[in-house]
Amino acid sequence: MVQLVFALIVFLIFIWRIKKGFANGIMKEIVTILSGVASLISVALLLFAVTSVMAKAMSTLTLSVIGLIVVGIVFKICSLIFTPVLALSNFSIIEGLNKLLGAAMGAVEACVLGGLLYYGLGYVGVYVF
Repeated sequence: MVQLVFALIVFLIFIWRIKKGFANGIMKEIVTILSGVASLISVALLLFAVTSVMAKAMSTLTLSVIGLIVVGIVFKICSLIFTPVLALSNFSIIEGLNKLLGAAMGAVEACVLGGLLYYGLGYVGVYVF
């Protein structure tokens, strides 16, 4: 029964991510992934900064603040790069390929999410296969 539920969930994830990838296109999918990664890094650095303040470790706090500044600068540079690229992806010649590659990127995302779900369930003791 667990195998059937897991297969259904993975199938629904595939449909959801492929549909979303086709609607967005590969350029918007890449921007979304990069912004998610930047958010995760920022949250991790903020947690390091808070714990270093509690532990009174000023060197770790300094590195965390510098890291946050660097992540902000890199994110702004990526934003400046991807803004014209996203505008180019709306041309009719490029749009079809953009959407097709977006669907492929959605399938890759679904594979990653399915793998994380599989390993996460195995970690908590629910063995699917």
